[in-house]
Amino acid sequence: MNKTQRFMNDILQPFTELDPEKREKLFAYLNLVLETNQSTNLTAITSWEEAVVKHLYDSLIIIRLTAWSQWQKLLDLGSGAGLPAVPLAITFPQQSYCLVEASRKKADFLHHVKEKLHLENIVIINDRAENLARQNDFRDQYQMVTARAVAEIAVLLELTIPFCATGGYILAYKGPNYQAEIDRAKQAQKILSAVLKQELSYRLPLEMGKRTLLLFQKTQPTPDKYPRRPGIPAKRPL
Repeated sequence: MNKTQRFMNDILQPFTELDPEKREKLFAYLNLVLETNQSTNLTAITSWEEAVVKHLYDSLIIIRLTAWSQWQKLLDLGSGAGLPAVPLAITFPQQSYCLVEASRKKADFLHHVKEKLHLENIVIINDRAENLARQNDFRDQYQMVTARAVAEIAVLLELTIPFCATGGYILAYKGPNYQAEIDRAKQAQKILSAVLKQELSYRLPLEMGKRTLLLFQKTQPTPDKYPRRPGIPAKRPL
């Protein structure tokens, strides 16, 4: 075991779900991200240590939520380099993941990851949320929708809620100033029947920042008019 593997294993030690085979896949995945990032802009993070903490640890923290084991069918919106979906798919192969990414280059990278790591439990869709959420195969189909570094909460709820089955959940990864976003999203929560059920705040290892997971539950069917046309949710948040 080399130095970089030891560092990763030390940081991920709290996650007892990780056996040696899963750790090896996570190691291979992170190497793919950092190698590809040298030629294709996947992430602003370029150092191994920061990537382990801010990509792997931060993705896996979701499993500390009380209802995690209930969710078997998940969609990850704006998946980018595959975060948090790929680390979760590696760790929990019994769950299925749909990774939605509007960028062709990033979607191509995700297809490469799927093939290279033999991740049969992920599907990659290269499309915008506003288009995909109007298709019957995707609308109201998921128990959990995750989104990391995608948009403000008011915009995020409009883009994610239509994918979610009634009674299902939206999970947003947020930084320390999330309360102001929640305040600005009151109208969106009301229109889209999204109730904030849980807040989980935590500090990343090695003093790399503070994060909060916000868990919203969809309590009523989404009105047919949402999401609005591509680009409108971001330009005119609810």
